[in-house]
Amino acid sequence: MNKLSVKMFGGFTASYGDEVLTFGRQRNSKFGQLFQILMTRPGQGFSKEDIAESLYGQEEVEDLNASLNNTIFRLRRYLEASPLPSGDYLMLNAGVVRFEGQIEVESDVWCFENAALEFEGEQDRHRKAEICEKACELYQGEFLPQLSNEQWVIEKSRNYQNQYSRMLKYLLRYLKDEGDYGNMEKKAARAARLNPYEEWEIWQVESLIALGRHKEAGNVYRKLAQRVQEAGGFLSKKQQAWFRRIGDRMRRPEGSEEEISKCLMESVPPDGAYACTLPGFLDCFRMLKRSLVRGGYFGLWSDFVYHPGRKRILCERPAIL
Repeated sequence: MNKLSVKMFGGFTASYGDEVLTFGRQRNSKFGQLFQILMTRPGQGFSKEDIAESLYGQEEVEDLNASLNNTIFRLRRYLEASPLPSGDYLMLNAGVVRFEGQIEVESDVWCFENAALEFEGEQDRHRKAEICEKACELYQGEFLPQLSNEQWVIEKSRNYQNQYSRMLKYLLRYLKDEGDYGNMEKKAARAARLNPYEEWEIWQVESLIALGRHKEAGNVYRKLAQRVQEAGGFLSKKQQAWFRRIGDRMRRPEGSEEEISKCLMESVPPDGAYACTLPGFLDCFRMLKRSLVRGGYFGLWSDFVYHPGRKRILCERPAIL
């Protein structure tokens, strides 16, 4: 069965089967924007007051209600002449407008919002990562970029971008914990193309270093530095901070201080005579020996010998305190 498919991330397209709803030269008109507002939540109700505020809030309009009624009428007329099956799709009841009909409607932003809600309520770590991956695939860029000067678009775009950022960070942390650096690099690289200067380059460089692809990591850093220079070097404090972090990561590809510390930490030893590993015991032994030597007890330790092959310390003759 054909369905009405509407995409508003990274641009605007609306199609029914193989037929495209073009909106002609008036794709950015008020009735075109009304259609886009309704498609953010198809089947859900919008109050006329909220719609009027979105469409005319920045303009001086004598009669908001009359202007909105005229916009609704124009959209209804357009839908009647569109490739959609005949029917009444705009429902107006008790001051509430909704898009309904006998066809299936799929909206990328509505699917994205539902995924974001599911993400917030999900407790299972693996399932949350799956939801994030689905949502991040839906996000193809800025919401309705051709209308980026409209206040209602600005507000929604900011909200969608924040949701995308929150879910992508969770997904990247999950992939890092799982050691899936290949997938981590792909997700970070895609995010950096969609939203540059939003710290995704840090994740990309880190994953490339973990994969041993140091040359590619260097190329990412050089290209980023070139873009910053071409932009005149004007970065916010937040952007300056992440840019410095990328530079630090390139200078210390082996890892940060925290990562190195984790590698050096010994695991919990099994119960035993000294309750510690052999390297740990040797460190303590040598430190104690140096302390005793400084205290004048050197002769006491001259009779103790460490045998690497036998992995233990032997006393060759009794020592007398």
